[in-house]
Amino acid sequence: MRIKTSQLNAPVTTTQAQLLGRAIDRWRRANGLTQTQLLRTAQVSQGQLSRILSGRFSRASEAVLRLCRAAGVDVVQHVADPSQRGDWGTVLERAVHRSWDGTPGHARELLRLLRVAKALRTP
Repeated sequence: MRIKTSQLNAPVTTTQAQLLGRAIDRWRRANGLTQTQLLRTAQVSQGQLSRILSGRFSRASEAVLRLCRAAGVDVVQHVADPSQRGDWGTVLERAVHRSWDGTPGHARELLRLLRVAKALRTP
């Protein structure tokens, strides 16, 4: 997997960090590696590995990217903007949330609009 320069030090949400850490750890376990074997392969310290696997990081650091590369985990799938991942459900959810003014009346209007859009869809 090729790591893009734009991914280095990209901000990561707590949820993204946890998902990424779990994905790396799942790969490690599925491949029968110990944490020591993985940290040696990825050339990261025990402290870095522990923080990353537990999702306690806020940027896609060099250590995060090395672990992803070693584990074959796609950073873009976990860290990139949802529109870059093709995660259109998340993109739509954020767009609706941004357009909502916070009132119950407006929420009903948006819901009605979404129902009309769904009805216009061809089966």
